[in-house]
Amino acid sequence: TITLGVAKMLRHYLEQAGAIVYLTREEDVDLADDDLGKGVSRKSQDIRRRLKFIHDQEADLFLSIHLNSLPSPRWRGAQTFYYPSLPENKQLATFIQEEIILNLENTSRAPLQLNQVYLLKHAKVPGALVELGFLSNEEERELLKQGKYQKKLAISLYRGSLRYIETPVSEEDELERM
Repeated sequence: TITLGVAKMLRHYLEQAGAIVYLTREEDVDLADDDLGKGVSRKSQDIRRRLKFIHDQEADLFLSIHLNSLPSPRWRGAQTFYYPSLPENKQLATFIQEEIILNLENTSRAPLQLNQVYLLKHAKVPGALVELGFLSNEEERELLKQGKYQKKLAISLYRGSLRYIETPVSEEDELERM
């Protein structure tokens, strides 16, 4: 409910700026079939269909929005993740993380490289994974339930995405890519 709400707010802001936005879902459902074949996991089929959706839409970028949870309640803070195949991935994750830090004023986390996330690793377009916060942290969970806080998150993702769109990748990043 929280991630979908933030995604819909983000879509609204981006559309107001002239973007065409596609969500992989409008309701709290996955993209897997109800009757899966043998040896096919629901999660695997869902994530492969999300990747296909991104490519079919010929997206300029994508965001995968989630909520985190760990056994320990001590962890908190929104954080972005990226796969290092494209310098644009790191740039998008960095701009969004900087906006999260600025707007929420409750985290100092940095964007983090992830090498094992299927969607990030196999996407042919720039993208980032955004963990909005930790449900396992009671204080943060209560913030995440609030509409005002969700709006701050959506605005952070919006502003970071706009910065990414408006800022070309530097020559240094292009050289690093080669």
